[in-house]
Amino acid sequence: MKFYSIHDIVKVKTNINIEMIPDYFLVDDVRKDFAPDIEVIQENLKSSRHIEGRTRCGVFFYWKDGSALHIDYNVPFFKVKLIIDDLPGQTRIRFTKAFRKFGNINLLCKIVLLLKFIQKGYALIHSGSLSYLGRKCILFPAMRDTGKTSTILSLLDGKKFKFMSDDLTIISKNGDVYSYPKDVGISPYTLTGKMISHSSKVKIKLAKSPVVTFLLGRFNKDLCERVSIPTGLIEDRGSIEKVFILTGGGREDIREIDSHTATRKILATTAELLDPFRVYSLNFYSYIFDFDILELFNKEKEIIEEALNNAECFELRANNVKKYPEMIRKILGETCL
Repeated sequence: MKFYSIHDIVKVKTNINIEMIPDYFLVDDVRKDFAPDIEVIQENLKSSRHIEGRTRCGVFFYWKDGSALHIDYNVPFFKVKLIIDDLPGQTRIRFTKAFRKFGNINLLCKIVLLLKFIQKGYALIHSGSLSYLGRKCILFPAMRDTGKTSTILSLLDGKKFKFMSDDLTIISKNGDVYSYPKDVGISPYTLTGKMISHSSKVKIKLAKSPVVTFLLGRFNKDLCERVSIPTGLIEDRGSIEKVFILTGGGREDIREIDSHTATRKILATTAELLDPFRVYSLNFYSYIFDFDILELFNKEKEIIEEALNNAECFELRANNVKKYPEMIRKILGETCL
């Protein structure tokens, strides 16, 4: 069994590896009063063949039991079962080994974690983040493959700039930022700066070959590696000072934008990565129990808008990702040079 405490905001208990939760939040010494907000448990659930009140819906049967939705897929020779219990409160997700194999349990856990943060008054957004000059924080929202990782690692120096997150960041309505230090995905094309380096120069050379890149793509393989950021380079918490939205493409340009525009762009890139409507079981739970997911997303928007009230927001556009760190240092001024 594993126990996670994410900044004492959301606590998780599980007996599987949830790929989106960094080991950084593992709790070694678990107290007896550890009360998880989310339980994710794989177990051998009992057969539901003779349960009264179950209803067929396409390829599965479902029924309600208190605050729990039971789903039993009609798959011969496999016990494919899922239980989602109490999404508004202490949420429990239970499933069989076969469901883990055929269903996307990691995506389900990712969205439930997102919803739980919103319920607690926080937003888990698709954005990288750095601290600079102590407890000031910079957010780097962007669509995937726009240059977040290259920008963050190029700026990272462990002194003026410390790492907080590469892909997901937790923010509160009063502008607090909390680290989310997952392992960083580095491709041969990623700019790594001075503090982090590629483990293999061979991969960089291979990536320059269009033939190798094409063949790897055909077999759904890539040359990306996962790199852990040393704890000494990580800052846990700070306050939003500036937001740099990396847009990419077009003529090199820096444009100051208002917080409402920045909020819309953060919501767009977060929805692209964390879309609850991609998870059928959650949509079905919402339908059966009248659980309003849209209301939570309105609350998420309010959290982000309030968080950015006192922040300076900029949209950066460049054809070459090497330009982003230069543009950011220019905005920050001599204090960070």
